[in-house]
Amino acid sequence: MDDGFSDWLRNAVPTQVTWSTKMSEVRRLENVYGDLDDHFERDGLELIAGELAYSSVDKRNEEPNPSRIPIDGDLYGNLSSYRSALRKYQLFCEERDTMPLSEAAASSAVESAQDARALGFRYEQDLQTALIACIGQIEPGMTLAENGKERIVASGRIDALAVDASNAPVVIELKAVTAKREVLGQIAAYMADIEDETGTRPRGILIAPDFDPKLISGARMVHGLTLMTYSFRFEFAPAQVSS
Repeated sequence: MDDGFSDWLRNAVPTQVTWSTKMSEVRRLENVYGDLDDHFERDGLELIAGELAYSSVDKRNEEPNPSRIPIDGDLYGNLSSYRSALRKYQLFCEERDTMPLSEAAASSAVESAQDARALGFRYEQDLQTALIACIGQIEPGMTLAENGKERIVASGRIDALAVDASNAPVVIELKAVTAKREVLGQIAAYMADIEDETGTRPRGILIAPDFDPKLISGARMVHGLTLMTYSFRFEFAPAQVSS
């Protein structure tokens, strides 16, 4: 575990008690699974996250502990807390790997990033609108679920919740640029939220123009997830010009 995580965590959580709890959980995860930085380099911590997954449906079915961590008591609550701790270390690693810039360069980069995010957001919104309009092209019989556009769940906002030809739920996440490995945690959390709401394990579809190789490797650990690319085709015709 990186020594800088302790200071980072103090600024990321609201109380000393929370800091102490999460530090203890991260240390225990590392004791059980080995160096977390090595895991982050290999798959962005997605293998461990997959082993910590435990839904309310698993709880009702009294499924056994899927992780390597011995747990007595509330399995559902404890694994949820460990997932939260792991996610915080994942966020720390992602921020740590960002290259530091000089003050002037950082200021310019921030302005450029803000412009790029605004443009990217508008582009992604346009893509989302196009996706909703032709959702049946993803697979035959697929339709938008009731209140499926930008469905709000505990983990955030799903781009689209659909149902397939057999009326099973499908979580769809759309990216306007190359999808990075951290997107796996995002869509996996959405899928878990929908499973908690519906009692049915949904499929997931992640749509992007391209995928980071580390995401492709990690996607194998998210059961029921499909990766799809998209493209556009322009059609041209002469305009009718009156004389």
